[in-house]
Amino acid sequence: MNSKLVVTPAPHVTKPFSTNMLMFAVVIALMPTAISGVINFGTNALWMIIISVGCSFVFDLLFRFMVTKKFNIVDLSSLVTGLMVALVLPAKAPLYFAVIGSFLAIVIFKGCFGGLGRNILNPTAAARVVLGLMFSSLTLSLFSGGGNMADVGSPLSYFMLGDYSSITLRSLFFGTAPGAIGTASIFCILIAGVLLMLFSITNFVMPVCALATFILTVWLGKGSIAIIPFLFSGGFLFVAFFMLTDPVSSPLTMWGKLFYGLIFGALAGLFRVYFVMGETGVFVALIICNILAPLLDKIFQPHPIGIRRA
Repeated sequence: MNSKLVVTPAPHVTKPFSTNMLMFAVVIALMPTAISGVINFGTNALWMIIISVGCSFVFDLLFRFMVTKKFNIVDLSSLVTGLMVALVLPAKAPLYFAVIGSFLAIVIFKGCFGGLGRNILNPTAAARVVLGLMFSSLTLSLFSGGGNMADVGSPLSYFMLGDYSSITLRSLFFGTAPGAIGTASIFCILIAGVLLMLFSITNFVMPVCALATFILTVWLGKGSIAIIPFLFSGGFLFVAFFMLTDPVSSPLTMWGKLFYGLIFGALAGLFRVYFVMGETGVFVALIICNILAPLLDKIFQPHPIGIRRA
């Protein structure tokens, strides 16, 4: 009998595929949103993706060299991080935003915390929040039309004034309305997110709970007329399907995952109703939940049978 014990860093996948296969699946799931973003926003979106992915790979290589840590050429984590950093940025942003964002995500919020599987915060969300604090234009003004679409304002700039007719739901659903490169096409996000959950690559509890509390919060704050416009804009669904489910920065217990999703949906809904930091608000909500994840695991940690709490 082989009693060899193999210990690897998180994420600990309890499915018949490795971490690299998990990363590859996420890359494939992100491709439709990336392609849709390039088609709708033009070549600047393509350059944003190329620069972000390339810089993430280089920064990861250089950081591991500096800390004398082995670099695995088939490690797709830097590719996933770089791609996601680009997808949460608007195509009209200067290209150096991708360089700064990838540096923050790879070196500061991933490498300095110990690398893959040890980051407390979601690297992409944390980098996006810092960029939003550094450049106020990332709240709303850069999220206007461009490329192959009409040069109109950000959907949230209309919704915050109670104007739900200037931006059609059809344009939001198919990604022809302004927004970030990868968060504009709700159709692509829903298809990819549902497929990831059906194949058990991501957990379905957190997105479903987040959707429930987000809808409830928006309904109580702005009425039923605002639910679909707010749900389809501002990157909420992208974060709920691709970033909230990050196995490293999310809780490990089932009850922890449930409350994690509920808290995120409520915070994102409140930030959307009161327009806290505009397009950046949903990422702030995720960072707050990342900080609460260890506490949720401690509260809902399982106890051996017969053992009482102190």
